Amino acid sequence: MQPIIRDAGFAGVTSITTMMPTVMKDLMEQHEKLGSLTTVIPLVVMLGVAWGFYYARKEVFQTEGVFYIILVSFSFSAASISMHTLNKACVQLVGAPSILTTIQMAMAVIVTLACSHKEVFAADRKKLLRWTIVPIFYAGMLNSSLFGYKYLTLSLVTVFRNLSPMVTMTVEGFLMDKEHRPKVTVPVVMSLMVMVVGAVLFANQEVESTWLGLGLVTLNTLLAIGDRCIQRRLLVKECKDLPLSACMTLNNSLGMIPTFAMAIGMHEVQAFPAHHAAWTDPATLVLVALSGVMGMGIGFYGLMCQKAMTATSFQVLQNMSKVAVVGVGVFVFGDHMDSPAKIGGMALSLLGSAAYGLARASEAKEGAASLAAGEQQSLLTQKLGPLAAASQYFKLKMAGKGDEIVAKA
Repeated sequence: MQPIIRDAGFAGVTSITTMMPTVMKDLMEQHEKLGSLTTVIPLVVMLGVAWGFYYARKEVFQTEGVFYIILVSFSFSAASISMHTLNKACVQLVGAPSILTTIQMAMAVIVTLACSHKEVFAADRKKLLRWTIVPIFYAGMLNSSLFGYKYLTLSLVTVFRNLSPMVTMTVEGFLMDKEHRPKVTVPVVMSLMVMVVGAVLFANQEVESTWLGLGLVTLNTLLAIGDRCIQRRLLVKECKDLPLSACMTLNNSLGMIPTFAMAIGMHEVQAFPAHHAAWTDPATLVLVALSGVMGMGIGFYGLMCQKAMTATSFQVLQNMSKVAVVGVGVFVFGDHMDSPAKIGGMALSLLGSAAYGLARASEAKEGAASLAAGEQQSLLTQKLGPLAAASQYFKLKMAGKGDEIVAKA
């Protein structure tokens, strides 16, 4: 009997050893799910309370007042933190970024049509046909963004996305005319160098993730530039009077076609049975639904912030949100921040991103100031030109040169 007992004991140990990775994975998923819900639900509740108070006491929230700026700033930050947290959690749980993107697009179509269906259906058909090129870039941009959450940690996503201005500057330097090319100034170059050093320090030990992250960020940035340039051209020329609600509906409805095709090509649909438990879990479904809501919210609140505050303030707000996102990555998703190199690299990356944003905001402010000064000078010259000429004449007359000027005139 002893050999049989030994064999049975060995089989039991082997079975336990085999089960350990599965058990650890399940525990990790539960931790991420609970952590995501604990992070996002309070933010959603606070958003609801804040906007409920806004609609109840609108007279307190003047458009340019302090309370209104605090409201929209908090709303954007909450939506930004929630969106990153939810996208990361959902991709981790269901392993299907393209299917998630399809669901988010479907939610956007439903909400847009519910709010603006008359405007959408009344839009010009020829202009809608011209707009159909945009959804291809739009879908590619969203999909490449969510794929980053599948293969990279939340901290790495933040670090590599901070490097996207390098791609943007390079591409726009070739595509844009001289007047509209991004300026290459000392503060801009220094901030980019700080971000590069930070990325190198942070990802020093993760070679595979580094190349994958750079590839995804580059692809996402190129698609975003293409999407922005095409939309800008169509909105100011061929589709000038096309309602934005119609543009959003087309972007999301037609964008679902290549997105779902990518889901099939990446075997996400075929892998659905393997994630059946996640797709039928109420907590996961809540996270997926919230990710769609916050995806729409971040664009809405971002526009409100840009209207209510200066570009510099908005850049500071964005970077504060990035710090919070990194904190979620560490405490909820277990991102390793366990060495001085990683801590220093992350700090430099965030510092460089903030410096770059402030440098660009300063340029925009100086440009607006110089334009206003130029307009004011032109206006004063037009209105006070005769007085200025008369003053100059009398000064020269006192010097004995006034008659010479009149004779020459």
